[in-house]
Amino acid sequence: MLTANHPSGLTKKMLQQAGLDPARVVIEISEQYQVEDATLLIKAVHHYRQLGFQIAIDDLGSGFSGLKLWSELEPDIVKIDRYFISDVHRDPTKKAFVQNIIRLAKATGALIVAEGIETQEELVLCRELGADLAQGYLLGRPQADFTLSQPKNWLNHEIAASAVQDRIEQLVIEAPTVLAEAMAFEVSELFRHNPLLQSLAVLRGAKPVGLICRAELQALFAHPFGRALNEKKTIGQLMNSKAVMVEADCSLDQVSQIVAEDEHNAGSWYFIICRKGDYLGLGSVRQLLKKVSEHKLQHARYANPLTFLPGNVPIYREIDRLLAQAANFAVAYLDLNHFKPFNDIYGYSKGDAVLQMLAEIIQQQAIGTEHFIGHIGGDDFVLITASELAESLCQQILAQFAAKIPAYYAYDDAQKGGITALNRSGESCFYPLLSLAIGIATPDPQLCISHHDVAAISTAAKCEAKKLGGNALFVSRRRGPDSNLTLPLARPSVA
Repeated sequence: MLTANHPSGLTKKMLQQAGLDPARVVIEISEQYQVEDATLLIKAVHHYRQLGFQIAIDDLGSGFSGLKLWSELEPDIVKIDRYFISDVHRDPTKKAFVQNIIRLAKATGALIVAEGIETQEELVLCRELGADLAQGYLLGRPQADFTLSQPKNWLNHEIAASAVQDRIEQLVIEAPTVLAEAMAFEVSELFRHNPLLQSLAVLRGAKPVGLICRAELQALFAHPFGRALNEKKTIGQLMNSKAVMVEADCSLDQVSQIVAEDEHNAGSWYFIICRKGDYLGLGSVRQLLKKVSEHKLQHARYANPLTFLPGNVPIYREIDRLLAQAANFAVAYLDLNHFKPFNDIYGYSKGDAVLQMLAEIIQQQAIGTEHFIGHIGGDDFVLITASELAESLCQQILAQFAAKIPAYYAYDDAQKGGITALNRSGESCFYPLLSLAIGIATPDPQLCISHHDVAAISTAAKCEAKKLGGNALFVSRRRGPDSNLTLPLARPSVA
């Protein structure tokens, strides 16, 4: 487009012939190629932007002029060179570079694309750091044919993967099966010819009806006259008909609890995994315990050090898991009003005590319900629960908080209803007793692609709650980041 023989209006004409909207076309400028006339480049970019094209800087970090080019062109999209993405989860220097580039992009309004994603670890870390988009062989190979009518969000791959990571399906062991009508001696021979085989699922049709273990069958045959008495019996007569059977979409924690509470299979190291009642494979108790331990360690890694509640990464994963399941859920975003002045006057120790008190209230009120509680950081918390329970739970949390908070103030301050502290301008200002603002959003899985969308609508609901002042609840009707409703957007409630 910078050459003298490039006819004016040719690009626009070609798009019209193809029936493409310029807004759907991105012009990429690579840092790998040096531009001799920077002024001409900037002029050309502004021209194409006026026509409606988007501008991207490709291969950021592969040359030496990246940041200068960024500041001059003000691109809509910045693509980080694959060198910095490769093994970013293992290289602290690359991680710091990517993290700072993403922060700069957020400040300038540019979208970030992580290039060259080839492993699940790279994808997860880039997502956690805040990258908007990604490309790479992990997500798909280049194709000659494509459709513009069905765009795919890069997070769908990771959402599906993270959803499977929490399910027992990931532990499925493909193993031979036997029919309930099979003779015991036939099964004994099967075990003899397969030394590594420890357990077999027993089926009637596609449905599992029990489990037969090598050790149990050998023990039967080892008794005096045991082989003679049992080898002509069907395996359906000898199997463990009370074996643990679970569905593939059960969580690791659910299966762990089932296995731990099962009195009939205390000595069994295997269980049966089904999909809609049909046999899928076996599960290993050892592998289950290993995975549960790994999850607990991961939880501890991301937990808030003050409240020990899950932090941002587990919160994101839980929301993405629920979206992938098209679940009906609500997100309550809780935020304290005037927490900084309280901290300034009473000290961080008293401030920490207030945060721990709030965490305990949320946990106590949510007992007996399906819920997920997270501590975003500072004085911000999240409660994820069934949509029909969210409002009543939050009303109870507000009432409990309002009743308990005066005890965290000196007697005189509690009587006055607040404290006097310096504001951000250094002026003396009166701040009322700490109060709680809660915004509730009920995401629509059809409108919210990832946790980013859910964060946007729940944050907006929280901001509306803070505008009400005092202990307030704001219930938003907004279901997605771009949903425009003609109805009032919320139903405010003040405690």
